[in-house]
Amino acid sequence: MTTDPNLTSLTKVRFADPRTIIANAIKAFLPPEQIDVAAYAAEHRYLDNRGGGYVGRWNHDEAPYLVAPMESLTSREHLTTAVVGPGRSGKTAIGQNWMLQSVEVDPADMLVYGATDAMIEEYVKAEIDPMIDSHKEIRKRLGKRPRDNSMHFKKFSAMWVQFLAATYSNLINKSAPRVVITELDACDTSKGDPYELATIRRQTFGYESMVLAESHPDLAAGSDPSKWTAGVMSLYRDSDRHIWYWPCPNCNAYSSPNPMGQRVMTLDWPADAPLDEVRDAARLMCPCCGTLIEDRWRRAMNRDGSWVGMGQTISEDGDIAGELVAKDIAGFWITGVMSPFVIGGIGSLAYEMEKARRAVANGEEKAVQKLKDVTVKRWGLPFDPPKAVGSLDAKALADRAEPGLRLGYVPEGARFITAAVDIQGNRFEILVRAWGVAGESWIIDYRKVTADPATSPGDWDDMLKSLEDALYPLTDNSGRAMKIMAIGFDSGGQEGVTLQAYDAWRRARKRRTARKCGNIDGRHAWSILPLKGNGSVNAPLLNLTYPESKRRDRTAGARGEVPVGLFNPNAFKDAASTQMQVAEPGPWCVHFPAGLRAAEPPHPFFDQLVAEQRSSDGRWTKVSPNARNEALDLMTMTNVMAFLFGLPRMPWESPPGWAAPWDANTMVVFMEEETAARNATALVAGMKVVAQAVSTPAPSTASREERRKRLASQLAR
Repeated sequence: MTTDPNLTSLTKVRFADPRTIIANAIKAFLPPEQIDVAAYAAEHRYLDNRGGGYVGRWNHDEAPYLVAPMESLTSREHLTTAVVGPGRSGKTAIGQNWMLQSVEVDPADMLVYGATDAMIEEYVKAEIDPMIDSHKEIRKRLGKRPRDNSMHFKKFSAMWVQFLAATYSNLINKSAPRVVITELDACDTSKGDPYELATIRRQTFGYESMVLAESHPDLAAGSDPSKWTAGVMSLYRDSDRHIWYWPCPNCNAYSSPNPMGQRVMTLDWPADAPLDEVRDAARLMCPCCGTLIEDRWRRAMNRDGSWVGMGQTISEDGDIAGELVAKDIAGFWITGVMSPFVIGGIGSLAYEMEKARRAVANGEEKAVQKLKDVTVKRWGLPFDPPKAVGSLDAKALADRAEPGLRLGYVPEGARFITAAVDIQGNRFEILVRAWGVAGESWIIDYRKVTADPATSPGDWDDMLKSLEDALYPLTDNSGRAMKIMAIGFDSGGQEGVTLQAYDAWRRARKRRTARKCGNIDGRHAWSILPLKGNGSVNAPLLNLTYPESKRRDRTAGARGEVPVGLFNPNAFKDAASTQMQVAEPGPWCVHFPAGLRAAEPPHPFFDQLVAEQRSSDGRWTKVSPNARNEALDLMTMTNVMAFLFGLPRMPWESPPGWAAPWDANTMVVFMEEETAARNATALVAGMKVVAQAVSTPAPSTASREERRKRLASQLAR
């Protein structure tokens, strides 16, 4: 039998499956997969940071705060996504994931801008080329011709990506529906705002376009939003302003590591310790329960975190209420303590910040620039340049004391009163301050009361009751007087004082004199409040905490009942110093009665007001170790209580009743009527005591009675 060689060769030929051919042909006509950038990254992004970095599939659990910014890139409700953040926070990966998602499932031409040619070339070499090599599907779509894969240009099967320096000519001569600007604040602004120039180039694409701008906040002139006039913070200012909130691992209450949050979690460390100890001792402080939180908890806290934008609020239980304000810009602000990629964790952040501050305090060369670099690039916060050290002179303040003002009387123009109590080993020191329109104020009382604050509940009760019942006559001779609106007292100091302070507040609460007067600026405004200074320069102005909270889960109803005002003493002393430097009557001027002067110099009260100076690193310290500073502390605490009740934003045209003019003021009473009402109340209470005395032996009160008599004589006017 003869075998045909042609037939033999045909049997070796393999033919494609016609079903596969048809299926692939049909697939080409299918629309691209509908998947946003975050979901794409979770499915397809591979990280190959060999040599110590992470290697493996992208995992949202590492930095959950990156999910929402990535999702906003495919939103049709925004035209721009602005991401503020420090180095090593993952913000650059947002643009990289967007590029991968665009190439594989949602093609559209893309422009990527960096500050300089050198920076963009380094970025392509170190980040983009290795990323393409690590993703087979992306590599398959990359053009094979040399011009399709250059340093500045990548041509893929259905789109291109161009990498350019953000120069004026590059910004005005290119167009694409998608634009990425890395490190916006480092780009040249000499010929215009890089963002404004770039956004023009995509406007023909309308809501099919998107600009991603990310950067450290280098160009912000300070932490106040009014100073966010350039760079990425100007975009964030005009955005829906998302802020990250995460739960405390101890009480599960939600607070924010962002200084603009409703409740701010701060980074705390021993400011005077050696730098190595600063690094090791750094802890996050929960504003709701006062717990110090170790670095190891941050990953779990991030995993349960949430973004909260403008128009929304978040409860301590994590419930988000309100509707997000509609803006063309989706804004997200990442801070350094959020990032899991910071080498050394929060300890290194504290170390670098403290080191930079000490360099400024020591007057080292370029120390202010170093402090700015740490604040902006490592902490991700706008930088407030150190203020000039204020100079107050005790003699000049004493010379300003006004003979026409009488201690114990409320002068014309005063609208409400705050009182502060400083705790010393053997006494209470009390300052009472009246406030008027635009922050003008008058010192109306100052005294020292002998007591035993560490061990005597009776002394605490007598002191607080004296202030609760105090009536300060108005100077109009109408027989009327004004009551104190808010009392703040120091809750720290020697052993035993904190416990006594908390117990005294509980008893005032039972008397119904410690009462909640509403919610002002997101804080409960208590009429009586224990206070505690937070020594961190970056601490928020004022947080209301409940340090005895026992909550362990988000649904528990129990909470600590004693509120504590945790305030920034450095910032409030800045304010007090500024106010005392205003010599002309009017906004923020402080008026001192002549009765505060001693018979002859020196004048101890005024010496205490200048006993501290502000150093260039923002901290207030004593000018000498033995200087007395109680008067300055009292001025600060009266400021805190006025701030708690909304003084800086008080609507003086239509104020609340307790800050109204005298004829309509709810804290103004006729002295005779008030005294008669109190006597009647005391009589009823006395009858109850007599009725109980038959079965209850009277305790020994000799020493306490003596103290009460001393207190009564000191408070009498």
